[in-house]
Parts: sequence; C-alpha cells; structure tokens
Amino acid sequence: MTSVVKRSVPPAALVKMGNPLVRMLLGSPLHGMLDDSFLVLHLTGRKTGRRYDIPVGYVDLEGKLTVVTIARWRVNLRGGADVEVTLHGHLRPMHALLDEDPAAVAVSYQTMINRIGRNKAQRQLGLSLPAARPPTALELQDAAREYGWSVITLTPR
Repeated sequence: MTSVVKRSVPPAALVKMGNPLVRMLLGSPLHGMLDDSFLVLHLTGRKTGRRYDIPVGYVDLEGKLTVVTIARWRVNLRGGADVEVTLHGHLRPMHALLDEDPAAVAVSYQTMINRIGRNKAQRQLGLSLPAARPPTALELQDAAREYGWSVITLTPR
C-alpha cells in the first residue's frame, strides 16, 4: 500500500555534509539563525556507550519539544531516556520519550501540522502532503506505518 502522505527528505549525502555545519551553528553565537526549527540532541548509546550529537528539527507543542525521525539511533530512547539538548545556544537536560505506535504518531503529526502550518510542516517534517486539503489521521497513520515514523517528546528534567 502506498500512502497519500509521502516522505520528502534531502539526500543522505547532503544531510551528512550539512549536519556538522548545523551542529556548529547551533552551539555558536549564530544559533539564532536556526533556533526556531533545530536543536542538537545529545544522547548516549545504550549498548555502545557512544555519544551521539544529532541536529534535529523540532516543533514546540506547549513547552514539549517534539522531534520526528526514522533514524536508527532512536532505539536508544525506547522506554525513555535522559538526554541533553543544545537549544538557543544553551545545553539543557531533558527527558526523551519515544513513541513508535502509528496511531499515536499520526496524532502527533496532525498536531504539528496544525501548529506550524502546511508549508512549514512540509519543509520541517519532511512531508509531501495531498494538494488542497489537510491530511486525515488515517492517511498520516498509513504513512507512519509505511515509513516507520516515530515521535520523540522532550520535556525538561
């Protein structure tokens, strides 16, 4: 089954080249250029102990920072995990909860689309949406299942 809502992300090579620059900017006095859309998520691998410093897009939903991803590093957040984020140029302790349930993920996507608007959601969340109407919860659920979307909710600790 092919979803009406499509995943639309930049090529992996571009992301790999751009991530170091985004990481640097978010930790510098120039962070204001990206603050309304990006943060650096700092987490530790559960098995390897390796530290990951990952630039991610986020949406602020009433004080909860919401991140969407399909990346493999997310498994380190299953069951919840204490992490840090670099946000607005400052390192902040946070707690991360990972949700991989397609129905719940669809609700989160719908909330984010409503909060930031269709055009910004397409860019920031990496979506291609049906023309002339918002996606339904069922369409988002189908896409979440097809693409393996997950949502990470970050709250202060």
